[in-house]
Amino acid sequence: MPCGRACVSSIWQVTDMKVWHVLKQEWHWLWQGRFPVAAILFLLPLAFTLAFGIIYYQNSVERIPLVICDEEQSVVSRTIVQAYSDAEKFQLVDQVTRSEDMVDDLNRGKALVGLYIPEDLSKQVKLGNPVPLMLAVNSANNMFGNAALTAASEINKTLSVGIAAKLLEAGNQLPAAAMNMAYPVRLGIRIVNNPTAGYTSFMLAGLTMNGLQIAIMLVLCPLIAREFQYHGYEKSIPSWLILGAKVLGVLVMAVPSFFLSLGFLYYSFAVPVQGSLAALAVMITAFCLAVAGIMVLFAVLSPDAVMSIEMPLLYIMPGLLYSGLSWPDFYMSDVAAAIAQIFPMRHAADSVRDILLAGYAPALVSQSLQLLLMGAGAFALGTAIFALRRRYGMKTFLEIAAGAIARKRKGARS
Repeated sequence: MPCGRACVSSIWQVTDMKVWHVLKQEWHWLWQGRFPVAAILFLLPLAFTLAFGIIYYQNSVERIPLVICDEEQSVVSRTIVQAYSDAEKFQLVDQVTRSEDMVDDLNRGKALVGLYIPEDLSKQVKLGNPVPLMLAVNSANNMFGNAALTAASEINKTLSVGIAAKLLEAGNQLPAAAMNMAYPVRLGIRIVNNPTAGYTSFMLAGLTMNGLQIAIMLVLCPLIAREFQYHGYEKSIPSWLILGAKVLGVLVMAVPSFFLSLGFLYYSFAVPVQGSLAALAVMITAFCLAVAGIMVLFAVLSPDAVMSIEMPLLYIMPGLLYSGLSWPDFYMSDVAAAIAQIFPMRHAADSVRDILLAGYAPALVSQSLQLLLMGAGAFALGTAIFALRRRYGMKTFLEIAAGAIARKRKGARS
């Protein structure tokens, strides 16, 4: 028994020494040089935050260029013109009296929206007939088009109610009674979680996460690919330890990096943080582990350091589109919704946004588990391939294909 205990203790000491040696070595590789690769983990998400924050700083679509064609030039028509001029969503760039001039402004791009007021407006209003104002919207940019239609509908509703109330007052109705008759059903609106309906709160955290996963790829994949070129460790060091140390080194910086960028979002762009930072840390940690596991798999399948970046980049690029940030997943086709499941952003973006804006994420536990399983599965498969390549010098299919192409080109030249 004493001998057995001594053997176990000796093995544990040797293993412990190997673990610390590998961890220290990986940490050294991350921070060596004048510009250490570890800096990418902090600078890239921050750069994404700043770059996209400046783009979305306006927070919502406002001051849409508007041209108004007022053929009547009456008190009623000037009231309509003033209502549109005062609206924050519109910027009156031209006021004309001929429809041809309005069309010309729209065609030349001077205005994106045109409002046509017919010459018999006042007459039709006094007769109690509906008056067809025409709104021409350049919807080539759908964001401008939707904002213009929504704002115009609100302005038109307010004007219609006001005109109807004036007509009723003229028929000896009291002002309050006239307003109630003109507007009998009133809708109270309360916008929760994102009261300003702004793009900054809606999109920036997800774009920061996209920058974070690109940073993980740029740091982790070359570190793994270089092992096949430089053979930095003895074969006695387990493959799981080498890859695990690389992932751990990246993880301990990636998570704080996100919170650094989040602080920048909070103080510079007023992105709210309504929920628990602990819940947010759980989701971001699971997200980083999933991304890191998948990057391990890509790296061990790559023939060199360059391909270890190019391959996962093709995987990451559509991830933002399938994340559900810009287009809800329940509006996706069944095929698109199925494809979306392979991207970590799809499982993390909604919950992060819910925590920040709503204060809670109903799918926090389930999505965190999905991310952990995704990362663990990719890491296990990547470790197996890495071990086989280290032990037997096995080439990946991509290496074999690249070699065949190179030999074919060499033969063609000769």
